[in-house]
Amino acid sequence: MRLLIVLLIGAAFYIVLRLVFLKNWYKGLDVKIDFEHRTIREGEKNTLSEVVRNDKAMPMPVVLVKFAITRTFVFPRESNSSVTDQYYRKEYFSLRPYQRITRKYTFTATRRGEFGISSINLICKDFFLFHNYTGGFDNRLASVLVLPARIRQGEIPQEIIRLNGEIIQRVKLNEDPFAFQSIREYQPFDPMNHINWKASAKTGFLEVNTFHSTNQRNVVLLLNLEGGSVRRGDTIAEASIKIASTLASVFVSEHIPTALCSNGIDKDSKEKISIGAGCDEGHIYSVDVALARIELQEAYASFHELILNKVEEFGENNDYIIISNSLREEIRDTFRHLQEKGVKISFIIPEYHYVNRKDFRENGMDIVKWEIDDEG
Repeated sequence: MRLLIVLLIGAAFYIVLRLVFLKNWYKGLDVKIDFEHRTIREGEKNTLSEVVRNDKAMPMPVVLVKFAITRTFVFPRESNSSVTDQYYRKEYFSLRPYQRITRKYTFTATRRGEFGISSINLICKDFFLFHNYTGGFDNRLASVLVLPARIRQGEIPQEIIRLNGEIIQRVKLNEDPFAFQSIREYQPFDPMNHINWKASAKTGFLEVNTFHSTNQRNVVLLLNLEGGSVRRGDTIAEASIKIASTLASVFVSEHIPTALCSNGIDKDSKEKISIGAGCDEGHIYSVDVALARIELQEAYASFHELILNKVEEFGENNDYIIISNSLREEIRDTFRHLQEKGVKISFIIPEYHYVNRKDFRENGMDIVKWEIDDEG
């Protein structure tokens, strides 16, 4: 009889605890995942922060938190994570009443774009570890924007440096010697009479004075993301985006108003990328954000028409730089047509270093190959 009473009391206790858990397990339980930096550059490290809070008097013996994020974020290899189409991670927590636990994980962003964690899934076990209870949280505000990597100065081909120097000299042809602008490090295209010997003595490197122009021209970058070479994929498109970011930073650092136009599509608005001319830090950030948000796709708007439209929009008295792996006949015809009209326009062809294409026969200072490796 006593055994029966004990069993009944135990069963009643089990049922009460299970009902209490069933009614209250989700109350006061919160999970948030965020990033230390909301904007970083491709190749940089960032920290993901996972915060689990139990804001109630009832303990939570086992809480399993699961989420997924882009596989382009490279985390240290651990047994509680896996990488397939995405990076999947699961973490176990045991929470006392009114306890908050924070865990942080460092990763490297290996590709530009906007990435986030849209949802978090939960699996909780009751006090007796017999039953599972599932839930989730909306986490759409947790996202990070990865700006395209910049190509280091030492990795820029000499032909491109000379081309940039010609454009900078042409744009600054009418510098006002009385309108001092800034001091920067000497470049091979700088005239010797611009060297600031006092500043050079202080830094140990040649420094030059720069001046405002009395007749400012703009540089307009025209980025084509449609294919053209034998071996395709996203590598050349991504390399082209890095080249556009690098060139924009070069000209903006020279205080030259720079615009960016592309047949690349913004991932949300689905509109073609078009950034007007500007030359301050906020402007180069806007250019990088636009490049980061480009969504690669199979079909793009006709590029030769985009070239003509932008020359008409900005005017012929500017410098235009085409960045395109494709040299289709209508693109080349448009390029030569504009040159014959007297428009200052150059052509940069991103291509694998081992590819020898026949359309490079026209190479000169106005058409330059920018060699890339297989990784971009």
